[in-house]
Amino acid sequence: MDNDAIFDLVVVGSGAAGLTAAIVAASHGLSVLVIEKGEKFGGTTARSGAVAWIPNNPHMAPAGLPDSLEQADSYLRDLMGNYYDGAKIGAFLRHGPDMIRMMEANSAVRFDNWHSLDYEPSRPGAARGRSIGAAEFDGRRLGKDLAMVSPGLPNLTILGGMQVGYADVAHFGSAFRSRAAFSYTARKIGRYVRDLLVHRRPTRLVGGNALIGALLFTAREKAVTLWPSTSMIRLHLDEERVSGVLVQRDGVEQLCHARHGVVLATGGYGGNDAMRRTFLPFADAGRSLQPDINAGDGIQAGEQAGGHVVADNIANGIWAALSTMPDRHGRPLHHPHIFRDRAFPGFMLVDQDGHRFVNEGVSYQELGNVMIRRGTRSAWLICCHSALRNYGMGHVKPAPLPYKAYIRSGYLKAATTIPALAEKLGIPLSALDATVQRFNDFARNGVDPDFGKGQDTYTAEQGDPQHRPDPTLGPVAPGPFYAVEIKPGEFCTINGLDTDASARVLDGEGEPIAGLYAIGIDSNSVFRGAYPGGGASIGPAMTFAYIAAIHAASC
Repeated sequence: MDNDAIFDLVVVGSGAAGLTAAIVAASHGLSVLVIEKGEKFGGTTARSGAVAWIPNNPHMAPAGLPDSLEQADSYLRDLMGNYYDGAKIGAFLRHGPDMIRMMEANSAVRFDNWHSLDYEPSRPGAARGRSIGAAEFDGRRLGKDLAMVSPGLPNLTILGGMQVGYADVAHFGSAFRSRAAFSYTARKIGRYVRDLLVHRRPTRLVGGNALIGALLFTAREKAVTLWPSTSMIRLHLDEERVSGVLVQRDGVEQLCHARHGVVLATGGYGGNDAMRRTFLPFADAGRSLQPDINAGDGIQAGEQAGGHVVADNIANGIWAALSTMPDRHGRPLHHPHIFRDRAFPGFMLVDQDGHRFVNEGVSYQELGNVMIRRGTRSAWLICCHSALRNYGMGHVKPAPLPYKAYIRSGYLKAATTIPALAEKLGIPLSALDATVQRFNDFARNGVDPDFGKGQDTYTAEQGDPQHRPDPTLGPVAPGPFYAVEIKPGEFCTINGLDTDASARVLDGEGEPIAGLYAIGIDSNSVFRGAYPGGGASIGPAMTFAYIAAIHAASC
């Protein structure tokens, strides 16, 4: 074709995986093209908390948090059981810390250690500090590219678009209970207002926007070529080697040659209803937090080139319990109940029969697993008035922000008594009343013998440390009482193309397809659906991006 373009490496997708691969490859002297189907960069990462689970990462030892590859390997062996793959886990554990060092030394990306526990701390080898979060990034450094960062989920912002980081949550939630928290909150809101006046959008980027902003800034510095609004039509094969990508850009087809290979990083298939029905339980259309354009393009292209999708995993998604209300355009707006609300005192979770069925403080992955195992397609998160105003619930923000509009919309169910609430929810009155009384007795005694809420280290840390004597247990009383309906969905899909320890796509015989790599959630999860801790998607995504780029540079 007359308009052919030639690069050393073509990366399809611009989330954390794709941009990391591009930066590492460019740092090794390759000319790199990143194509992005959407109008903006960032994909699912931009909507995430931007946490990376990296054992033995360089932020642990300075914080006095011991770890080793052997300890992490022991944890993963116990967690994954028969799904453990020594070659791929070994590659992840060896290269993860190196990836963090390389990125922090050669890019604008920085991480903070949150000192958080692994999600299953009772297992051998579990540790604290493996989950590190992207540090906030000053979007003003991006100049015009600030407008090219895909926005985060609107329901995880406040005041119409102010981004809220992990470190902000405790301050914002206690702004009217602490002078220091009030001062902190006022400073952040003041900056947000100034940003709107000067830049027409927030420039203090946190979470996924911070990580994508830092990666995009670095990609520009490294002279990576970035093409938004560019779709992959198909991979180009030269004999038995993938040697490029046929794309459509500005309505014109163009062949982009890739001398060192192609990296698939299109972000899974959350926007593809047919694939979701094939691989996911409870695959109700639209119950995904991924962008609609994440439609399995990379996975399908890999299959056409001879690769195959792994379907047999512990789980094929990162689950999210979602409550949903329409936005101002009538489109569904999902809120993921990650931990804030359900893990706090004054909250309980019941099924449609009015019975508790889980420790409300477990990880989002475990909550999803429980709902799937027992066939629970719908449940109710219930709280009392003080809990609602102290902590908020789902889309409803804590005091002093108003809440009655959510009642009028039908999202938030309200009643003055538990029997009246049960009637509104369609739950057997006697069952819910007995469940609430039993739970309240537990809360007053400080022990939950049914499900152990707050009695293990992990769930205890998800609660309110200012609530005494127990950070997680508090009576659902006095009224009025409130409830929101939650249903199982997913943050993202995680099953994908079979790959080796170098991130090369494997064919049906287990042989690598020359010139083709898959990373992020276009590749099958290295943990096979087990979920060791916060950031168990982004950590491997960036690590195998690093591995793939170095391998491609050597070819």
